[in-house]
This record gives sequence, structure tokens and C-alpha cells, in this order.
Amino acid sequence: MASLPVLLVTPPVRAATYMVSEANWGTSTTTNSFAWALAQANGNLEADTISITPGLAINVDDATDIISGGWLTTINNALTIHGNGATLVGNPSFVGSNAIEYTKYNVGVFRPGFDIPGQPAFSFGKLEPGVSLSISALNTDGLNGYLQLGDGSTASLSGTTARNSVSYGQQVPRSVFEAKDNSTLNLSQVVLENINPEIFGIGPAWAGAISGVNATLNMVRSSISQAAAAVGAVVWSGGVANVVSSLISDSGGLSVSDDTQPGVMKLVNSLVRVSAQNSNIQRLQAFAGGELNITASSILQDVLYNTDYTPAQCNSDPYACAGKPLTAFDGGTITFKQSYVSLLNAQDGLIPPGVPSYSIALDPSNPGSLVALDSVWLQTTPNQSAADLQSLFGNASLLTSGIPIILEDFGGGVSAYYPWPGGAYPNPNGPLIDQISDANGANQLINPIDGSPILLDVFGQPRTRNALRTIGAVQPASVPAPLPLAGATAALAWSRRLRRRIRYA
Repeated sequence: MASLPVLLVTPPVRAATYMVSEANWGTSTTTNSFAWALAQANGNLEADTISITPGLAINVDDATDIISGGWLTTINNALTIHGNGATLVGNPSFVGSNAIEYTKYNVGVFRPGFDIPGQPAFSFGKLEPGVSLSISALNTDGLNGYLQLGDGSTASLSGTTARNSVSYGQQVPRSVFEAKDNSTLNLSQVVLENINPEIFGIGPAWAGAISGVNATLNMVRSSISQAAAAVGAVVWSGGVANVVSSLISDSGGLSVSDDTQPGVMKLVNSLVRVSAQNSNIQRLQAFAGGELNITASSILQDVLYNTDYTPAQCNSDPYACAGKPLTAFDGGTITFKQSYVSLLNAQDGLIPPGVPSYSIALDPSNPGSLVALDSVWLQTTPNQSAADLQSLFGNASLLTSGIPIILEDFGGGVSAYYPWPGGAYPNPNGPLIDQISDANGANQLINPIDGSPILLDVFGQPRTRNALRTIGAVQPASVPAPLPLAGATAALAWSRRLRRRIRYA
């Protein structure tokens, strides 16, 4: 027996659960801190779980073990995080050359060399290539970004809010979620609020609250508000982005293009209000071969927020003026089905003469395509008549008449729609109501993510009634009756008085 070899047996590696109860970010050696839990999970080869004390506010300002680029952590093994309503809280700040202190609540443009940095803005985590991550109910407030997905990784987030995202110390703002090649980002009931709100300058203009390159986005029952990066609430280059039953308000637009993979964005049963700031590039756009397919969705833009340019300026810089809210160029295609576009104030002279609101070409030698399939309603403008739009969108049956949404009398000669969810409902006597027949059969609305039928509108109301469906993302609701037709027609052009009020504010 003594001569038998001794066998060294390594105990099996087992998945573990790590508890977080510390109110500070901590370090890898601070037991029960988030930094410690992540370090433990990274050191274990199995799929671990981190559970955070419910409602805990975790201060990240004291973080010291940060990695390059201001990231708080990397995640290199499969992991599940139960946030239980906890929030990562940052308080970034800097002092401007004007001696004003800027925080996440009064955001300014940080200018290196001129302004004095204070507390930096951290970002949460980078996901290593091929790693799977699941996060529920873990919020952020005042961070720079939330998550960057490495090549071939998968991240699924639910019940999560990210607000007050800022980019102090960076020329280009960071997306809250950024997906790299062949990664998959799944978002369910995720809320983004006040994301990179300062839009002035080239960098902020092209940063999306959510962005991806040759990746897949599945976003459902989520919302983006006050994401002021002008082109992008969502910016996708190559791959597929599915935005389903979601609400994008007071934000920049949507952008899709080809990359090494074809780029396709599918906007389904969703409502978009393009209204960031006074920007010349806030729009929905498809370019470089990208395809933006809009189904059963509502698009609204108030041209009061458009940049005011003279006709001479527009002629010298067509992109700055034309195509808001829709631009397809360089081989890009925007296709509408059972959807509508309403441009408030389109008749108020705010669109310079000769400038088209729907545009297919910056360079006539390489235009894009605007396509309208069945049951599509578009707002005409002073520079584009019903006949112009029917020709431009290739559909002689395109709907352009009538008042699509309910308008309220605000007094003083001012009429408009209330912000959703209290307003912007279809006019019960308007052109959108019950336009899609056999809505529970051949025209059933299908979720492109999993192929299931979509039974509720963007506000949770039944999607059909009497086997009929209304154009757009919102079914009729019990709201006050619309203005008389003459008053509603006039209300589509808010008075100059309202315009002065907004400028004064």
C-alpha cells in the first residue's frame, strides 16, 4: 500500500454567490463591496451570482482600482447580477473657465486646458469577448457609461435605469450601451434618462445613447428620454437592431448604416419624438446601404426645435436643412408600413423655402430611397405637397389629409398636443383610426425578436379592436375630443407667440 502512488485530487470548481452590502465601491480586498464581489467572480471559472442589498446606493466616487478609460471593472466569466434596485451613484464635476461649477444636473462642455477637472465620471463595466452576462434591477446615476460588450459576448438587462450620463473629460461622449462585433445586447424594460445632454460640438452629435457595430440589439418595452446626442438615441452600423414596443422622446433620432455586415434597424410598435435641442442633424437616417424599417410606429417632430437657416445657408449645406425628420442617402433605405409622421409647426414658415423635410439625396449621383407600403400617413410641408410625397415615397395611395392626433387648446391662441402618455393620442375622427383590417389574422403585428404576436400598443392598451388596428404605435384612448377641424388645421402651425415663449424659456 505504501508503495502505491499518491493521487492528488483537485476539488471541483463550483458556482458561488457573493453578497454586496457596502455603500462604497471599495476594492478587491474590501469584503462585501461590489469591487470585491466582481473580483471574486472573475477569479472563479464557474457562472457565479452577485446579489446586492435591496435599494443600496453605492458611491463610486472613491473608486481607485479603475482600468484604462475610466471603467470600474471588467467581467471575464459568465455572471448574473441581481441588483435588487441598487444604484451606482457618481457625482462628476468640473469648474469652467467662467468659474461656474458644472455637475450632472447642469451639464456643460468640458474643455481640456481651459476648465479645471474635479470628480471624474466613471463607467461601470467592460464585458470580455465571448462572455455572458445577465443583470436585473441595477441602476446608475451620474456615470459616464454602463456597459461595453466585447466581441461575441452577450448581455441581457432588465428592469434597469441609467440616468444623468455625462462625459466630463472626454471629447466624445460614451454610449450608455456599446456593442462590439458579433455581440448581442438584450434590453427589456430598461430606462435611459438625461443621456449626454450637452449636444454642441461634433463629438456629441454622433454618439448614440445606444450604439453597436456589426452586432445585434433586441430592445423591448424600454424608453430613452432626453438623450440629446443629435443623431442618436440609437446608432447602429452593421448587424441588426430591433426596437420594439419602446418609447423615444425629447431625444436625438435613429441612425443605421452598413459596415462589414449589412445594417438593418427594425422599429416596431414604437413611438419616437425627435426633439433634442436646436440641432441641424436630429433626424431618422439610413445611409451607406443601411435599412430602416418602420412598422406600426409613430414619428413626431416639432420643427420649432429645428435650426433656423437662411435659404442661402441651406443651399450651401443641404444636410443641415433637408431631411428632418427623414433622410435616406448614399444607398440607404427607409421603409414605412402602417405608420405615420407628423411635423408640428410645419406650416409656420420655420422650414426655409425650398428645403424638403423628407430627403433622399445629398449627392444626386448616389441617392437613398424612401418607401411607403400600406396604410402610411405623412405630414405635408410648405415645400412638399401631397403629390410630391406620393411620388417621393413611391405610393399613389399615401395618406396625407386629415388631422392625425388630438390637439388641445392651451389658450392665448396656442394649440398643441400634450406630451405622452397623457397626450399625442390618435384623433378619433382622424385618418389613423382602424385603418388595418384583419389585424388578428393576415395583418397580425409580429415581434421581429421572437416571432410572437404583439397584443399591446406602446402604452399597454390592446393593440386591436374589432379585428381592426390603428395606424401607428398608439390605439385610441378615452381622452378629450379633438379641436374642430378648422382650429386643428391652424394648430398644426403653432403661433409665433409660442415660438417666442420657447426661446424666452
